[in-house]
Amino acid sequence: MEWTQLPGIGPSAELLGDDLAGHRIIELGCGPGHNAAYLAGVGARIIGVDSSAGQIRRALAHYGHTGALFHLGTALGHLTRGSVPLDAIVSVFGAIGLTEPAPLLNAASRRLAPGGVLAFSVPHPQRTGVIPRTPRTREVMALPGGGTATVERWELDPATWARTLSRTGLQVTDLQHHFAPSDSPWPTTLLITACKPRNS
Repeated sequence: MEWTQLPGIGPSAELLGDDLAGHRIIELGCGPGHNAAYLAGVGARIIGVDSSAGQIRRALAHYGHTGALFHLGTALGHLTRGSVPLDAIVSVFGAIGLTEPAPLLNAASRRLAPGGVLAFSVPHPQRTGVIPRTPRTREVMALPGGGTATVERWELDPATWARTLSRTGLQVTDLQHHFAPSDSPWPTTLLITACKPRNS
């Protein structure tokens, strides 16, 4: 499992626990399904959610045989429609960071079982050397298969992410700054892990 822009940099699925067999996991913004397929391969009960029909088609075509399930829809809609407690929620340059943080993180907190883990990576806000003055920016992204789309991105500094998570009842357990490629002058990936307290 990869959390940064390049393979082999940073941790793998151990962020989510030692033995993921049978764990209920949702990936928010699963893209073409690589990470969901990996988690299915280690025995997790994984659902990948993406708002792009093209990405869901790619995920099904490449990884539909792995046991991973792929659903078309928004991350917030999927979290709020379900009620089954989750062992983990992941987002790798996915919906977290591309969706207004407070409502999405509140929904994630409500769906996590006590002891459950939220792990997500976003582009590091300092990747250009300067943290943006405004947390909400617009960005043109290349689409798989050609074309572009303008998306909104929330560029929060690490302390703001931590405060936002704390307000939802989640506790930050790890915050990592990764350089991908390794000779980048500034960190390119911010990887955050949080958990839902067992007494909640």
